[in-house]
Amino acid sequence: VQANTTAGFSIVEYTGNGSAATVGHGLSSKPNWIVVKSLGTGSWYNYHSSVGATKYALWNTTSAFASSALVWNNTEPTSSVFSLGSGDSNTNSANFIAYCWHEVEGFSKFGKYTGNGSTDGAFIYTGFKPAWIMIKSSSNTTSWFLFDNKRNPINPAGKRLVADGTFVEDAGTTEAFDFLSNGFKLRNSSNGTNGSGRTYIYMAFAEHPFVGDGTSPVTA
Repeated sequence: VQANTTAGFSIVEYTGNGSAATVGHGLSSKPNWIVVKSLGTGSWYNYHSSVGATKYALWNTTSAFASSALVWNNTEPTSSVFSLGSGDSNTNSANFIAYCWHEVEGFSKFGKYTGNGSTDGAFIYTGFKPAWIMIKSSSNTTSWFLFDNKRNPINPAGKRLVADGTFVEDAGTTEAFDFLSNGFKLRNSSNGTNGSGRTYIYMAFAEHPFVGDGTSPVTA
């Protein structure tokens, strides 16, 4: 385990045993987001706290979150370990890497929102100005969309990449939204990030983390 408890991030290597197991993550709090990948061939398995440990989704596909006890053993992670089932995230004798994050106030936020299908879309509060955001519909088939404020220095932010394909950057405004001082606001009606009634998860990291006393950013 290599862990940065200040940033709420750890990298864990483990060997699968083919049956229900727990793995230490090295963090001080329950992870909000876990990604597991075999060092050989295989998919990228995602846990997100807004969806829960009874479901998983794959970074390398556009599929919605699916129910299965084989991935996380239907067991929520704790402040010390995460659980594995007997499936492909825990193949006997195979070596795996897990990336684990938990929320750190003023630095990272992991949550969900419901789309409204309008260019006057939902506002998602993070408590900081995001520098990097990943969005995925948990309820429907969509890509894992990636946005950052370096390729999108002015609003609306529309340049995007996807985690599930080899596509070049899309410079359009299909998934446009605004980076704001305390969160982000959707400015599109696309099913990719703001479909009416669809549920989305997000992962966001701050532009100005860890200033002030460690709990409240000085810069909005």
